[in-house]
Amino acid sequence: MRMSAEALYALLPAIYRSRDAEEGYPLRELIAVIAEQAAVVEESIEQLYDDQFIETCSDWVAPYIGGLIGYRPLHGVGGMGSPRAEVANTIGYRRRLGTASVLEQLARDVTGWPARAVEYFLLTATSQRMNHIRPAHHFAPDLRDWRGLEAIGGAFDPFTRLADMRSIARAGGRHNFPNVGIHLWTIDSFDRAASPAVALDATRVLFSPLGAPLPLFTNPVDEERITHIATPLNVAAPIARRILHADLLGEDGAAPPRALYGRNAKDVLQSLLVAIDGVELSADEVESCDLSDMIGGWAHMPAAGEKVAIDPVLGRIALPPDRIGDVTVSFHYGFSAPIGGGPYPRAAAFAALATGQIRLRVPTDHATVQAALDALPAAGGIVEIVDNGRYEETVTIAVGADAAIELRAADGFNPHLALTGDLLITGAADADGHRETRVTLDGLLISGRPVVVPDDGVNALKSLTLRHCTLVPGRSLDAEGQPAQPGALSIEASLPGLVLEMAGCIAGPLGVARDVTATIDDSIVDAAAADPAQSASGVAYADPAGADFGGPLTLRAVTIFGKIMAERFDLVSDSILFASLAPGDTWPAPVRAERRQVGCMRFSYVPQGSITPRRYRCQPQLAIDTAIAARAKELGGPVPAAERQAIQARATRRIVPGFTSRRYGRPAYAQLRRSTPHEIRAGASDESEMGGFHLLFAPQREANLNIRLDEYLRFALEAGLFFET
Repeated sequence: MRMSAEALYALLPAIYRSRDAEEGYPLRELIAVIAEQAAVVEESIEQLYDDQFIETCSDWVAPYIGGLIGYRPLHGVGGMGSPRAEVANTIGYRRRLGTASVLEQLARDVTGWPARAVEYFLLTATSQRMNHIRPAHHFAPDLRDWRGLEAIGGAFDPFTRLADMRSIARAGGRHNFPNVGIHLWTIDSFDRAASPAVALDATRVLFSPLGAPLPLFTNPVDEERITHIATPLNVAAPIARRILHADLLGEDGAAPPRALYGRNAKDVLQSLLVAIDGVELSADEVESCDLSDMIGGWAHMPAAGEKVAIDPVLGRIALPPDRIGDVTVSFHYGFSAPIGGGPYPRAAAFAALATGQIRLRVPTDHATVQAALDALPAAGGIVEIVDNGRYEETVTIAVGADAAIELRAADGFNPHLALTGDLLITGAADADGHRETRVTLDGLLISGRPVVVPDDGVNALKSLTLRHCTLVPGRSLDAEGQPAQPGALSIEASLPGLVLEMAGCIAGPLGVARDVTATIDDSIVDAAAADPAQSASGVAYADPAGADFGGPLTLRAVTIFGKIMAERFDLVSDSILFASLAPGDTWPAPVRAERRQVGCMRFSYVPQGSITPRRYRCQPQLAIDTAIAARAKELGGPVPAAERQAIQARATRRIVPGFTSRRYGRPAYAQLRRSTPHEIRAGASDESEMGGFHLLFAPQREANLNIRLDEYLRFALEAGLFFET
């Protein structure tokens, strides 16, 4: 029963209600107050009943229910797992305590990464026993088993090894009877559907919208049962040529056949698909092939009448001369995090329409981006691109007084803006000279030319915001994946008083004038040197000429490859400033602030010799200070200068961030290596890793997994973590 005022009032005798009406309903008003409090009591009683069940209890009750069954809480990591779900599944997991299936499920639950559990006692060489015969337990590998050879050394390696006496948890040993390996894939798979392919000529086509080599990834298939052990189709991994070949032919062992190319039974895109002139090619019309470079072109080009050739390792397509046409591709690519332009969800940050604004869609309302921008009213509005198309044009954004324009990709899309001229952004002042114009770019892949906010004497733009955009370092990539214009600016902001904000972006060098304030969050800024090994000595942030101080800079969880020169650092937190001086460099320091008496640098990697504000728990200085303090305690007095220099030299050499790749376009771009010192991999303010991938909380995920492994491993078993990507 609901305690509503009307229901309670109706329960009163009619004589009281009549008298109440004569007096102006004071009794009804009293009943309304009573009913309000009664409803609170009633709701509380109902919630007390709901709180007895984990599915319906309040959030604060879940840990208490978990305590009744011995549930151990984990590090709180945004978006990774649900304590409520874990508590609900705890009993079921404990019934399968120590089995490979539950260990694998736990790894997926607490890390959010695809995982596979491998019981290495099954792959350790032993003598056969008559009451437990294993026909597939061979001492030597079968050299005819190409699938096994393709997977050798990884999570799906089927071959037997001699016993490895090293600890699997501490020393990386694998094949031994008590060992269980938890293999993890940290690079995620993102889809790009109906994207125009880049043609090198009539018969040679590339998957990448930038026309560069691009390894294709699988689209992981969800596992429906806890007893299922992951297969190659359940993880995000690069597609090998032989695997795609077997999948297209439907060979035995390709389970299920044709699970990579085309659409499934529900008409959903699997991992890749090719269309010519709008007609999708079936699996019978394509073949997997090695299209590596050779003198005069690509190897194994198909002849007339043959199938269309696909190279999933290089992201290339070769057309037979009789199948030429406009090629559209749908595929999956790999990257570590939702940073830069991509198809991941972004709608939560979208701007809403203000009074007088309209929203125009490209290409449905207008065929080009510039036509849609020109059609916006004086109050501005939103131009939304609703496909993954390539828009090769010159774009100019001119904002009226007190107006705002947002140029964005629709949620789930990542269109390519291939600029043929600078993307000029200007704004008008109002009648009183106030600057209230704003421009936002969201979810775009921008190449070819820079984004420019000029100081032309009339420009009155107040702010420029970029969210989840990729401004290709080097402006574009060539056919080898190298930057087409090494060191060229991605953003040139010369307008005094401008506020530049970037969040979740990848960009090349930034040219920012002294009077421009820049704030960058969860991003990667790359000097885009021709040689990635020299990227640290390029200029990543300075004035547009690259020779003077740039504007005040704020960095939060940012990885920067290159030298920085800013008027001041208002805040640098949880970031990696990977900068160095080249031989004969005229810069006095790799990272330099003109005003050192203001600002703060905390929990970041700042190279030695930098001229910055005072640093708080920054590396390698923190390690140096800690080592010197420990040595002084041992000596009972000051440490000699020579020994201090030796300590500093050792720490400086040891504590350096290592990256899997420093070349934009690679799946592991800007990803920290596992060998990177712990001081950097877990040196952020919340014990996550420093840099642009701080938002992944990788150390906390690993710690959570180790907590669960300690809880669910059987006695005498030992587990180790192996990162496949």
